[in-house]
Amino acid sequence: MAFAAPAAAASGDLFISEYVEGSSNNKAIEVYNPGTTTVDLAAAGYKLQQYSNGSATVSLTINLAGTVAPGDVFVFSHALANAAILAQADQSANLGLFNGNDAVALVKGTEIVDVIGQIGVDPGSQWGTGLASTMDNTLRRNASIVQGDTNGSDPFDPAVEWTG
Repeated sequence: MAFAAPAAAASGDLFISEYVEGSSNNKAIEVYNPGTTTVDLAAAGYKLQQYSNGSATVSLTINLAGTVAPGDVFVFSHALANAAILAQADQSANLGLFNGNDAVALVKGTEIVDVIGQIGVDPGSQWGTGLASTMDNTLRRNASIVQGDTNGSDPFDPAVEWTG
């Protein structure tokens, strides 16, 4: 998890900067703070919401806890991920986490501030192809991206904003 801060990061809401969907339990989401103040995730009501297999309704909600300093990242992982992932994790849980065809939203209160995937759409096994796909890959947000996708119903192609 080595997100490079955008060169001209505008002060704004948190967004997903890295997505790890590997074999078995090797799964993680990294959230970046482009703002100028530390964010208390629990106090601000941040959570991850998973939409499984093309569902338009939330199948799993994970309330985030901890803080994210300006220009820093927060990593949520599966509790049984490999040691390299767990060494970076700020929070983990032993839950059935996302697969390549599940949309994952970063939510603040009741508002989506970023999403990877397309809510309500089942892409089959993954979005994208090759190393720029959401199955068994690590995707990093392109450094030119300074804010999240707040519309989870937009068509999703990881090659547009992500590098595998």
